[in-house]
Amino acid sequence: MKKSIIYVVGVLACCTILLQSCIEDKCQNKMTYTLYEPVFIPVDQIRIDIKAELPKSLKNTGKIYFYNNYVLINELREGIHVIDNADPSNPQNIAFIPIPGNRDIAVKNNILYADNYMDLLSINISNILGPVLEKRTENVFNVHFDPSNGYISHYQRTETTEEIDCYHYGYQIDVFQSEDGVFVDQNASSGELVNVTGTNNGITIAGSMARFGLYQNYLYTLDDYNMDVFDISTNNCPVHKNEVHVGWAIETIFPYENNLFIGASDGMYIFNNSNPENPFEESKFEHARACDPVYVSGNRAFVTLRNGHIECDGFENQLDVVDISQLNNPQLIKTYAMDNPHGLSITSSHKLFICEGAYGIKILNAEDSNNIYQTGEINDLDAYDVIALNENHILVIGKDGFYQFDTSDPQNIKELSSILVEK
Repeated sequence: MKKSIIYVVGVLACCTILLQSCIEDKCQNKMTYTLYEPVFIPVDQIRIDIKAELPKSLKNTGKIYFYNNYVLINELREGIHVIDNADPSNPQNIAFIPIPGNRDIAVKNNILYADNYMDLLSINISNILGPVLEKRTENVFNVHFDPSNGYISHYQRTETTEEIDCYHYGYQIDVFQSEDGVFVDQNASSGELVNVTGTNNGITIAGSMARFGLYQNYLYTLDDYNMDVFDISTNNCPVHKNEVHVGWAIETIFPYENNLFIGASDGMYIFNNSNPENPFEESKFEHARACDPVYVSGNRAFVTLRNGHIECDGFENQLDVVDISQLNNPQLIKTYAMDNPHGLSITSSHKLFICEGAYGIKILNAEDSNNIYQTGEINDLDAYDVIALNENHILVIGKDGFYQFDTSDPQNIKELSSILVEK
């Protein structure tokens, strides 16, 4: 009995000594991470009158859209620059349409559809210098709302270094939630939190990075998980018809024939759109975790994968060429190494343009899927998305601004014009 008591006392004494040692030798380590703090905006600064203003300089460009002889350029979260492109060698910045929170647009029958944070706007631009708001469809997009502060506009990025306890749940974890609920990420190398349909509806063409897509009398919009379907047969009154769950971290949409090709961070979804109000998943082509715009031509899908984005920070920089002749069973044809591919576009003669971010633009001959090779390149620009207006004329948007090129001779690319961002 005495031996048992002595044993217990000894164990307790050892525990006490170890506990004191832990307290005295507290483990600390310096950690650097990226902090994203929410920036709020009140409702009265969102639901404003829509009217054209004097042109503004490009500063933080987003999506690009071609409409008639105009190029519409998104100024991230602020609105739309209107560029008169009747003379591609001398484009004119003629107006700015303020739309708070705007990231995506689509145009059909002179109606500009645009997101305005939580609302969908239908704006008549038959007179582009006198736009008229025909309809505000309220609360159709998921935007976080705080009763005390308003809606979250975006997240401000800050590099932070601090001492952290080695036993903190966030220590040596790539992504974690701080104690005050702010999202942090240790390895993010890009400040993007947005994340662009490649559709050609007569004289309107969207870029490959678009999250708005048009098919017949329907508008499709993406959030991070779902696709919303709107009937736009009545121009000034879109009617929400359906919300279709797609998957996780969906990014871009490309309507093609009777199908919708949706790029996500883990693959390409193919949705059968034979019933436009109720598209359903036909199949999925899976790939490594990476950002994923999609462009479709004939029986091939061209999928670019890149790293360096907070939502899809994989390690792949490549072009996947996928056989979609059997839509229910897409098959990889071949993978090609890339530098940091973003948006892309291809012509009827199989001339493939791929934006490579800070590495410029690659021009490829894609006639033979098993032997795609480079024929030219454009350097000295940071390219985000590209629209091939025809065989020899491309529009490019990027970090540095808006460019147009004559690509008739891939070995001798000629810059037609540019409108640069304000430094």
